Amino acid sequence: MHVLIAGGTGFLGRHLTGFLLAEGQRVTVMTRNPAQAAKTLPGQVEFIPWQELAAPAAGYKLRDIEGVVNLAGASIGNRRWTGAVKQEIINSRVNATRALVTAINRGTMQPRILLNASAVGYYGPRGDEKITEEEAAGPDFLAQVCRHWEAEAYQVQNPATRVVTLRIGVVLGKEGALARMVLPYRFFLGGPLGRGTQWISWIHVQDLIRMIRFILAQEGINGPVNGTAPNPVTMREFAKLTGRVLRRPAWLPVPEFLLKTALGQMSEMLLHGQRVIPAKMLGAGFSFRYPELKAALDDLLLDRPGRDIL
Repeated sequence: MHVLIAGGTGFLGRHLTGFLLAEGQRVTVMTRNPAQAAKTLPGQVEFIPWQELAAPAAGYKLRDIEGVVNLAGASIGNRRWTGAVKQEIINSRVNATRALVTAINRGTMQPRILLNASAVGYYGPRGDEKITEEEAAGPDFLAQVCRHWEAEAYQVQNPATRVVTLRIGVVLGKEGALARMVLPYRFFLGGPLGRGTQWISWIHVQDLIRMIRFILAQEGINGPVNGTAPNPVTMREFAKLTGRVLRRPAWLPVPEFLLKTALGQMSEMLLHGQRVIPAKMLGAGFSFRYPELKAALDDLLLDRPGRDIL
């Protein structure tokens, strides 16, 4: 399968690229800087600049693309959400998706699937309610981002291209969110954020990559899909299990007011969660390697020589 990945140089994109190449798939990465991207991705990867997507020659380069995976978008967790940053968060996702959809609708490429990233933030704060793909969007900023993001993906007008919007939870890997979350435990300062009763819908990076590959191959999967493990946990349980795996205490909670002072509106992402269930993937027969958080943390936080990355 020839897969075009937008956002291929990020944490998830790099893992997906390596996995597909190891399977013998062909990968083209859409990037603004091919020379820089070539330094971080394997030599078998092909590149096409974003600015060439609308050029007449793009049709020749992309004519045999069978699947498009769009992971592009500005980071949401590395700075305060000022008005300008919030607009960048929305625009980076909507504009990248629009460019890909336009290329599909013009016939520049005719993939069998557009798998467009989204996030569990789509649902907004939902307390203890178990959430499947049938639930409506929430009212907050992240939900607004996801609504616009997904709406753009569903503008595909080619009947041969199915559209999947993958609502991704907290992705656990050796890089990314987990590395930042466990840092306080290294200094014996670990503990839950806020009250600890909010839910974390998480997924091991291996399972998410395998899930993407599964969706690319399964013609019957379309529409919204929850990209999470089947057993979400509360923040308090996450802290307790992290402390147990690292053999560190998890007794020092970070108060809500401190998070709000330090992070502003971005603190909502940490203080309000969702209890998301991947109903479609379970119904489709997808098998999780890491359905339970303890096993995922053991795999990622304990040094085990010789174990596979993917």
